[in-house]
Amino acid sequence: MAEIRGEKVSFNRKDMVPLHELPSAQAEDPIIVHCPPRRSRMRRVGKTFLLFTMLILAAAGTAIVAIESGVVDGALTARAQSALNNAIGPRYVASVGSTAIRFDSVMRIAIEARDVDIVEQASGQRLSRAEALRMAIDPMKLLGGRVSINNISAQGIRLETAQLPAGDPMALSQVRVDAMPKLLEQAFQRLDEVRGLIERTGTAFVRIAGIEIVLPSAPGQKPLMFVVNELNMQRNIEGEIDIRGIVSLNDRQATLVAGSQTIEGVTTGLSAKLMGLDVTSFLLHRDAAGMPREGLDSAVDLELAATRSRETTVPVITAKLKQSPGRFYFDSIEQPFSGADIDVAYDFTKDAIEIQRSEARFGPTVLPFTGAVVDLNRVDPADHRPGFGLDLLVSGGTAAGASNAEEPAQFDLKAVGRYLSADRELQFDEMAMSSPLGRMAAALKVRFGTQSPEISFGGQLPQMQVTAIKQLWPFWMARKARDWVMGNMFGGTLSNGSIAVFIPAGRMKGPGVPLDLNRNELQISFDLADGRVNLPADIPPLRDIYGRFDLKGEAMQVDITQAGSFFPSGRAVKVEGGRFSIPSTYAKPLMADIALKLSGPADAIAELTSFKPINGLKNTEFKPSDFSGTARVDVKAQFGLVNDQNPPKPVWNAHADLRDVALATPVSGRKISNIDGTLDIDPQAARLSAKAAIDEVPADVTLVQPIDSASTVKREQVIKAVLSDSQRDKLVPGLSEIVQGTISVELTRLDDTRQGVSLDLTRSALSIPGIGWTKGNGVGAKAQFEIAGEGLQRTELKNFELVGDGFGAQGNIVLTNGSLASAEFSSARLSPSDNFSVAVKQSKGVFDVSIGGSSADIRPIITKLRSATPGTSGSGSSAKSSGGATIRAKLDRMVGFNDEALSNVTLLFAIRDGDIASADLSAVTESGQAVVSDITKGNTISMTSGDAGAIVRFANIYNNMRGGLLNLRLRSQGSDWAGNVDIRSFALVDEQRLQSLVSTPVGRDGESLSKAVKKEIDLNAARFQRGFASLVYRNGALSVANGIVRGEQIGATFQGMLRDARGSMDMTGTFMPAYGINRLFGELPLIGAILGNGRDRGLIGITFKLEGVFDKPKLTINPLSIIAPGVFRQIFEFQ
Repeated sequence: MAEIRGEKVSFNRKDMVPLHELPSAQAEDPIIVHCPPRRSRMRRVGKTFLLFTMLILAAAGTAIVAIESGVVDGALTARAQSALNNAIGPRYVASVGSTAIRFDSVMRIAIEARDVDIVEQASGQRLSRAEALRMAIDPMKLLGGRVSINNISAQGIRLETAQLPAGDPMALSQVRVDAMPKLLEQAFQRLDEVRGLIERTGTAFVRIAGIEIVLPSAPGQKPLMFVVNELNMQRNIEGEIDIRGIVSLNDRQATLVAGSQTIEGVTTGLSAKLMGLDVTSFLLHRDAAGMPREGLDSAVDLELAATRSRETTVPVITAKLKQSPGRFYFDSIEQPFSGADIDVAYDFTKDAIEIQRSEARFGPTVLPFTGAVVDLNRVDPADHRPGFGLDLLVSGGTAAGASNAEEPAQFDLKAVGRYLSADRELQFDEMAMSSPLGRMAAALKVRFGTQSPEISFGGQLPQMQVTAIKQLWPFWMARKARDWVMGNMFGGTLSNGSIAVFIPAGRMKGPGVPLDLNRNELQISFDLADGRVNLPADIPPLRDIYGRFDLKGEAMQVDITQAGSFFPSGRAVKVEGGRFSIPSTYAKPLMADIALKLSGPADAIAELTSFKPINGLKNTEFKPSDFSGTARVDVKAQFGLVNDQNPPKPVWNAHADLRDVALATPVSGRKISNIDGTLDIDPQAARLSAKAAIDEVPADVTLVQPIDSASTVKREQVIKAVLSDSQRDKLVPGLSEIVQGTISVELTRLDDTRQGVSLDLTRSALSIPGIGWTKGNGVGAKAQFEIAGEGLQRTELKNFELVGDGFGAQGNIVLTNGSLASAEFSSARLSPSDNFSVAVKQSKGVFDVSIGGSSADIRPIITKLRSATPGTSGSGSSAKSSGGATIRAKLDRMVGFNDEALSNVTLLFAIRDGDIASADLSAVTESGQAVVSDITKGNTISMTSGDAGAIVRFANIYNNMRGGLLNLRLRSQGSDWAGNVDIRSFALVDEQRLQSLVSTPVGRDGESLSKAVKKEIDLNAARFQRGFASLVYRNGALSVANGIVRGEQIGATFQGMLRDARGSMDMTGTFMPAYGINRLFGELPLIGAILGNGRDRGLIGITFKLEGVFDKPKLTINPLSIIAPGVFRQIFEFQ
């Protein structure tokens, strides 16, 4: 058997023997095995099928057990990860957390992959992540060799688009509008292919949920998140696909509905609606702080529809965009957006994209528009440049960009241009706007590049109403200037207008960098006629204005040629020129400058300056109605326009030329009128420099009046005038006793109660009351002092200083009721030799004068006393009428006339009611002789001096006397005085009148007195033993009686009026030569009485008469008296 091992052994049917025929079955106790009966063919087939079924079930069970137990999950994960890595390329690496294959509830094979990540190898950044991907496969069709995916679902997918590789941008130059039909057909073909694939795979339902697509955003901002919340796709029996779902962008949901139409297995139509999609994240740019900068904050409804070209249908492509209301921003400025409806369709006959009747609404502004886009060579066959022809038409637009007070502007706009796709340049060469309010022609060019675009715009406005400009001015262009125009320009017509805008490439930097155009980038200008311009704060607007508006970059200005301004009070001013300007419309705080040239009534000008921000009359006692006359004013001001920006205080000034202006309110108590000059006002003070009438006295006025209570400017008032006596008393009352005549005066305000006074006294006479000193007219002198007080009740002249040629004084003076009350001169010089002080007080009409110092020239006092008569207006009468005066003096030296002086002087001289109350004098003459005088009881004045000649020379009574013992006694008899004077041992030197008496030819023979006595009589120094006379002073006249002088050579008797009230002399007397011998005849008994004519008369003598002015009397001699001896000579004496 071994040799046949491994060989095949076969049996045929004849070799088979039944078991019961075998020898074992023939045994005594056989084991009988009963074989079943022979089966039929059907039984065998059934058995075989059952066995096969069992095998299949076992295999299926084994597969189910293997699938459900996850035996194959590991291998499946590895195969899936390897397949993904091969598919995505070397840049990325895929990782699959786990995969699983299971049976779902309806026993479909469900394949699921979890935690599928795709990561960039270089950076390690995750590109996408999927939490779970599932698909259900029909197992029966899979056993049949077909893959039928019944449904697909996905959830938890996140895609980081920022990690995708950057692709090449679409070349717009390769795009043509007339390629749209071909593209539409290709799109339908792709849809057919997709639909066919879906049908072949048997996919009836696809569900996607929780897909997050992270879109890139600007640096520092939160990424955009596009989420497919739920998306279901179903295929019906006809093969049409229906898609419905909810998507969201940044947590704001939108509904998506799309579907296709199929006829006979061919896709013939497509429609899609996306409702409520928030496009803010795509269309709105924000700054670094997250605030809106430019773009649109809104949501859209988008509806697309397309119909496939077939034999019985024409192709159609339409798109409808419905923009919901929101907000539009440009350069951080918000503009209401009321929505838009845009209808776009493709015209297959023209190969053009048509913008059908559409409309955009920005609040009350409505823009109904149409337009078209066509290939450039279809517009101009000669132009082969790649690009598009553009046509835009706004018909029946309504612009309402200004306030509700302005009527909306109706307008039409047509723009024709092109876009050069290769050059990336947009051109609108023809832009025309027409409106019932005016028209404009313009051109626009925009060039795109790697940076922000270059924009160039130019427009011409031949004529247009201001209302149209305000309504059509884009809210984002020159916004500060636009805001000012919107709020401050009304009515009127503009002409010769132009607009020029040029923004260089790269100029727009984006968020955080404002687009502040300079003067080379933005220019707007036009002439304005018959308009109204509002001025800042409370200043009334300018009406009927003619001028020019210019905006160059940040600088805006309105030049005013003429205008008018009308006030609520009914007053009005005329504007003859000016300018309103904003130096920088971009600056904060926003500041403005204004300069106006005004003319009109003074009260209207004053009212204008009283408005804010000038407040020219604030903190003053004036109101507009206080002014009259006319004025021309230049006003300049700088101030802030936006209070919320905390601008600085307004800075302003006004310069006014005044003509015949008067103030109703007194200034410092004085009425000011007839003002011709200039007035300058600023926030600190008002400054007036003009010729005016002050209390009707012409004067030059300089006035500084603080305006602000916090002003550091001191109040000033300077008045210069040339005054007569009456005018002086109006301005500076109380000086009539001191000054007489024309003076030049300058009054300077020191404070509320004091004025500084500066006087030029050259053309006036100046006197000091109580002293008698007088400066004559024409002698140069100036004085200055401070005057304080209220009216005439009490006036103080402080710091009085008088400066003249050889004289001066310093001190204080007090006036009461216009008269001198007191005066104290710490230093006084009434002549070059003076050095003394004076104090003058008046009480109840009595002057008390005190003089002290080293030297005083009292010649003015002597002259005053000598000239004081009842008929004069001197101080003597004044003293009498006022009650009297007292003079006290204590001086080292007292200077009188004829170079005479007294030393160690003590003087008390008093007059009461015209009577001398005291006349006490103690002094020493320069010869060392004492001078003493006093008044005794009984009103008798006595004076004794050992040098009578010095006294009479000192008093300027007589200059030719030398020496002599003086005894003078005068007794008061009311206002009259009577007494005698006795002088002994004195001489008369160089007395020409004595010489005339003895040398004048008289008599029948023409002999003189010297010839008559046959002796030359020398009277150059005539000495006398005694002189005596009785004196009477009555009614201002001094007369003498019984006057006699005795000398060795001559003698004389005299009597008559020495000086009357008019200053004249009328005296007679007898002159006797050789008096020592001649008078002896008078001593003889009886014969002396006859020949000598009395005891003190001689035998020989001549009668004379002195008459005329006291200082130069006329001498008359009786020629017959010389030959009439003794008693007979009386016959020839003058009567």
